[in-house]
Amino acid sequence: MTYSSKTFKATFFTLALFACFAISCKKETKAAQKKEQVSEEVNQTSENQPYQKPKAKVGTSNTPEQVFENAMTYANQLNFDLDYIRNKGLADKKYFAEFLGLYLKLHKTYTDESTREEIRKRIQPFYEETQHADFHNMGAVDDRLFKKNSMSYMRIMWLFKELGFDISYFKEEFYKVKDRMDKHMRIRGQWQRVVFDKYYDFFELEKPDILERSKNLKGPITTQQPVTFYNRMQSYILTHFVFAAYDYGNSITQDKFTQEDLDYLFEILPPLVEKFEKEEDDDLVAELLTCMVFIKQTGDFFQRSYNRLLYRQNNDGSFGNYEKYRPKIGSDVEFRAYLHTTLVALEMFVEYEYRMNP
Repeated sequence: MTYSSKTFKATFFTLALFACFAISCKKETKAAQKKEQVSEEVNQTSENQPYQKPKAKVGTSNTPEQVFENAMTYANQLNFDLDYIRNKGLADKKYFAEFLGLYLKLHKTYTDESTREEIRKRIQPFYEETQHADFHNMGAVDDRLFKKNSMSYMRIMWLFKELGFDISYFKEEFYKVKDRMDKHMRIRGQWQRVVFDKYYDFFELEKPDILERSKNLKGPITTQQPVTFYNRMQSYILTHFVFAAYDYGNSITQDKFTQEDLDYLFEILPPLVEKFEKEEDDDLVAELLTCMVFIKQTGDFFQRSYNRLLYRQNNDGSFGNYEKYRPKIGSDVEFRAYLHTTLVALEMFVEYEYRMNP
């Protein structure tokens, strides 16, 4: 059988058209399958919960003592399941560090032995999880998850040490990924390297060269950026340079900032607090107010903002308003959103009271 040139072209065109149609159908099928999978995952996580109104605020009847009691209640009732978080592919170490951080601040507040023993019993099962190799998976996770969890992995070790637990096994496991951690420092930002540098010092670890050059980094404090420079991320970065200088509240004094740096912070922090108060961003407001506590900027402006945040604690002990996310992620919103805001708000109240009434 022979084909004319015209017949061949027509046949080729038909085959090409069919191939394009098949590819298009395949893409649409994959897209539909992916959409169906995502929809199924959302339905599984949302537990079919409808949109809820914001949690009720305690209001003007709240006191610092009640803040601590309410936060303790929230922490004790929080359904925090490491296996669940890990199996969903979320940043388990990040959320775990926030969970433990909440209890460290409560531990700092409650100095009576009975309450501290209650705290120890609450976190004992979580400590035991760190005594098994399955928890120490940092050598096996991909780079994306390693980046999300790396600082928190070191922080968890630090938190347990601060809470009085034996970290010898944790430290042994850390050494297995130290080479990866050292190389990882090359892709971290300035404030992150400053914090990592403190952890390396705390655990007396040999440092990669890039950390050796991190002690004098001060980010936007060095360049004294104007208020207009600060979006949410830049404001967050600013706070963490201050946190690192004061060792996250462990130190009353600091040797990193000059008087010029402190004068700049005194000038820049109040307008930033005002900016994020207008946006009702209690998370960032709390971090900025904590910076003001650390640098002893606690005059009239601070007191007004302090009271505003005090009155915005939720009745269940949490801080923040993230109910708009509940239809999508269900009860996960507690550890994925409320937990961090509750931690940083509690931190501000704890550090202020500690410095006023040590």
